[in-house]
Amino acid sequence: MEPKGAEDYRMVAFKKRLQLPDRGPDDAQVGPARMVDIEGRCADCWGPIVGAIDANGSWIGIACRMCGRSVDADEAEQEENRMLREAESNMPRVRVGRGAEYDEKARFVLKILPDMDREKAEFGERVENAKRKAHQKSRGGPLTRRDFPEGTPGHLYLQACALVSALGVLPRDMSAISLSDFDFENPASDASEPRVDAGGRVQRSVQIPRKQSSIGQLVQRMGTALVAGFAAAFACEVGMKALLLTRLDEAARTHDLLRLYESLPADCRERLQADFGEIVDVMAEYRHAFGKWRYFDSTAGQKAISALVDVDRTWGLGRAARVIVDEGVIAGLQYDIDLKYDFDVQADAHVDEDGNVTVRRDDVTTSTRAALEIGGHEAAIPWDAILSI
Repeated sequence: MEPKGAEDYRMVAFKKRLQLPDRGPDDAQVGPARMVDIEGRCADCWGPIVGAIDANGSWIGIACRMCGRSVDADEAEQEENRMLREAESNMPRVRVGRGAEYDEKARFVLKILPDMDREKAEFGERVENAKRKAHQKSRGGPLTRRDFPEGTPGHLYLQACALVSALGVLPRDMSAISLSDFDFENPASDASEPRVDAGGRVQRSVQIPRKQSSIGQLVQRMGTALVAGFAAAFACEVGMKALLLTRLDEAARTHDLLRLYESLPADCRERLQADFGEIVDVMAEYRHAFGKWRYFDSTAGQKAISALVDVDRTWGLGRAARVIVDEGVIAGLQYDIDLKYDFDVQADAHVDEDGNVTVRRDDVTTSTRAALEIGGHEAAIPWDAILSI
């Protein structure tokens, strides 16, 4: 966000880490989170927000980086004050694993991501027991820790994060109907007879032809909506499977989003619904978005196709994916990613009679070797002890 007419301003990222003072490092008992990350979110799409303050310390505005929702000047200051009061009120609940409570009319909120206590010994024993039990199960059973080696819940979480990140750069123009498709300068000649409505206004219907190039644009927007829908649905799927593996050691072998959601621990669902009150409805409507609707043919049915190209519902599924990614942070899911590469240049040199060396462009060859190194991690969080506080 670059404020117009403001020569000197600073940006506000709405991202902060807080060390809570009521629990010292010597406190060995399981208790409320000692540290939290606070990040600004748009209450509409759950995208990241940013603000701007002028040289005098006055607010210029706050805006969502994803959907563009914004408030200006005095309204921005009021919104920040409201967010801070709300976050302070939510802090005791969130630090012990409970869902936050947000104002229904809020445009922006502060999401609190607590860094929970750890219990490595108990967690390690639980993981080893889960692997032994999984070894005895048939291949047709649920996904278990034997299907995903150590750290792979973090790998699944990385996949969800990557898909959600990609959703943020897709164009938002996905509407099946756009005014730009129609030729308003050349209306059709077959207009209806003038008529007077109840308010005394004279009305006349005129057929506006569709531009010849509009079909291609429609298909492009529809394709963008399909990509967004499929990516968001798969992000929800792998994100919830990562949560289920790290919390319960297994996940259903399914693409059904509603079934996966209903399998999550109750406290997990409480936090997700606090961040997105309609998430259950979205999971129900899009439960088969990836599993059964990914083939675009007559068997998908009109309802499935309509759901995938409905822009509002597609962005609702994107919001669900973003709150699931936030829940992964609370569950202690992490990942490492590093790209290592070698770049080689080879050239055939030409030496003339005077010893001058020249290299022609056609004689230069290049090659690149790249290796992507990924590591996944999960935290040993004693959820039963935390939730009993």
